[in-house]
Amino acid sequence: MVRELSNEKRATFLRSALKLFVARGVQHTSTSEIAKEAGTAAGTLFLYFPTKQALIDELILKIGKEQSDYINTLLVSPLPVRETFFTIWDGTLRWFMENMDAYQYVQQVRDSGMVSAAAVQESGKFFGYYYAAIQKGHDENRIKPYSIDLIGSILYQDLVAIMNLMRIQPDPAKREEIMQQGFAIYWDGIKL
Repeated sequence: MVRELSNEKRATFLRSALKLFVARGVQHTSTSEIAKEAGTAAGTLFLYFPTKQALIDELILKIGKEQSDYINTLLVSPLPVRETFFTIWDGTLRWFMENMDAYQYVQQVRDSGMVSAAAVQESGKFFGYYYAAIQKGHDENRIKPYSIDLIGSILYQDLVAIMNLMRIQPDPAKREEIMQQGFAIYWDGIKL
């Protein structure tokens, strides 16, 4: 008889992994430590995640989906191009500020080669709103005719730069100012 796996236990493993990966680093965290943090034996962890790679990949997919779901709730009505970009900008920064462990994990693994190519490809599907906003900007002749990949990459890197400034700024008013000024710099660089 095949035992059905619990979604609650899967979520516990993912929370435990995130906590330890952020505190110790992915490379310095063993699966046995994750299982212990989750209150189970290592063998139980392997029923859910046969390899550490599977755990790393599922965690990046979970974070990507949660972030994407949040941003998509903000983009429900048609917005002008600039407001669409600002909504993505503002929503991404606010989501990461509320989910700091997720931000730190993504920064740790995003360009490290730790995430499998399949997970990178799958997670890319969550962020179609980036490319839709860029395409809309091109179609309406509101942004420069730079490649979609270039504009998307610069958007992401600018978000990381602003996030790194915001997270060390204790004053909420100054964080808002940093967010607004960062967007102005980004938008001025791509708008026509």
